[in-house]
Amino acid sequence: MVRDFDVIAIENLQVKNMVKNKRLARHITDASWSEFVRQMEYKANWYGKSIVKVDTFYPSSQLCSACGYQNKEMKDLKIRRWTCPICNAIHDRDINASINILNKGLSQTA
Repeated sequence: MVRDFDVIAIENLQVKNMVKNKRLARHITDASWSEFVRQMEYKANWYGKSIVKVDTFYPSSQLCSACGYQNKEMKDLKIRRWTCPICNAIHDRDINASINILNKGLSQTA
């Protein structure tokens, strides 16, 4: 990934806090998110690329990536798809969040 992209935007997750959730802890530690980010930062530095960390509290999954409307109901992790009441865009929670994280990360580099 680092060789292919000049800027990679990631959410600055608080892994220590996330593993306190007993239902998610094993999955989070199995993914080795902290180690993945550490290695990606190392390689980005090596290749002269940028890793941009978007603030933990940025509401990436709540914002419509098409019009910017904030859907407060998206705090419920069980909701995986939603339709924006303003622009009628249909969103997959994770894809929408990734678009918002990328856009926020790119705006932080400008």
